[in-house]
Amino acid sequence: MEYAAMMYKLKQLSIGAGKVYNSIRKTGVKNTLLTIKGRFDAKYSSNIKISQEETDSMNGVYKNLNDLILDKKLKGLVVITSAMEFEEVYNQRTINLAKYYSENDYAVLYVVWQWQSSEKLEKSYQNVYENIYQVPLYPFIATMPALDALKLKGENSFFVTFPAKAFLNLFPTFHQMGYKVVYDIMDEWEEFYKVGHAPWYNKKIEEEITKQAGLVFAVSKPLSEKFNYIREDIYVVGNGFSEKLSGEKDIALKTPAEDGRIHTGYFGHLTDSWLDWDILIEMIKEDKFFIHLIGYGIPERLEKELKSYENVRYYGKVHPSELSAHVKKWHVGLIPFKKSALSQAVDPIKIYEYLYFGLPTVSSGIPHIGTYPHVTHADQSGEFKAAVEKAYQQLMTGEDKNADLEAFLAKSTWEKRFEFIEDKLLD
Repeated sequence: MEYAAMMYKLKQLSIGAGKVYNSIRKTGVKNTLLTIKGRFDAKYSSNIKISQEETDSMNGVYKNLNDLILDKKLKGLVVITSAMEFEEVYNQRTINLAKYYSENDYAVLYVVWQWQSSEKLEKSYQNVYENIYQVPLYPFIATMPALDALKLKGENSFFVTFPAKAFLNLFPTFHQMGYKVVYDIMDEWEEFYKVGHAPWYNKKIEEEITKQAGLVFAVSKPLSEKFNYIREDIYVVGNGFSEKLSGEKDIALKTPAEDGRIHTGYFGHLTDSWLDWDILIEMIKEDKFFIHLIGYGIPERLEKELKSYENVRYYGKVHPSELSAHVKKWHVGLIPFKKSALSQAVDPIKIYEYLYFGLPTVSSGIPHIGTYPHVTHADQSGEFKAAVEKAYQQLMTGEDKNADLEAFLAKSTWEKRFEFIEDKLLD
């Protein structure tokens, strides 16, 4: 155990050193040091300082929310934490949760993460969607007494969507104010931390959040089971999709492409921390396949390697509204994740989008989605390629129909997911 712990620490140090070197090379020593300081502050919730202007802006938001609830006779206030700013067209769990509550007669305070109190966010203090106001983390923390002073009536809730210490520190205040406190376990944060992401993570903090929350939800069964030693009343609520956001249904290519190849595609994060590039490269080496890649985070060495192949195209980031235009040219969807504790716990949002678009999908590293209709799980490169070919042949012969798919999609919308959450909160 001592050897394993030592090797893990060395790996973390090497990841950290590499990131620091790259940051110095790209932004300089001063900016790198400021970034390190900001991440230290974020991890330990220290050094919270806000200006009078920020205080006034927060007080203005609180007043607007109070007036909104009274004028529209809304059911209450829901405070939702998020790692990203509000973007209406993004199919992201936290954003869709905020929209669900806003469209079901709640006011929403959408609290966005900051690495340090001086970090500026584009949409701070704005009414970003009907009944939703976005605010930055540190001004929110600093002005919590003003929120308490509003004495809002109704069904008020606080959603923690990732286990940072800053949110745990707020639990006593929210409990005292009579809010229902929820922890929504969206990802395997401990494993993200181990591969160099989520630098704010602390296992003991997540355990405390899981223990102290009034209700806990998890996106997958493996994640709920991980915390069974703390509590057994963790509800599994998977990710989902929105017809409104996704657009046209069942648009995947079901006829041969002009070049005669099997056109496959992937959209999402392209990091080699969890994406199985070995499987992808093995497919690319076979001329029968054409691979379309959309997303960000691709390692430089791999981006260069892809340029040497004629049957792969990397598009970079694509606006969500444009995804369907790409998918129309694909036969089969790909989710090639490395087999790990991280991959086995995720419930990728893209699988619901793929299935809505009509893409038979081949996945690796995520056993539980292999039970979904129209999805084949295959961890080995040879099995993966064979599964892609079989899915393609079934498309060409019309044997790809799955009687369970429509029922699966009907219960996998964001609305259905969040109705379950709201019902549990109202019990």
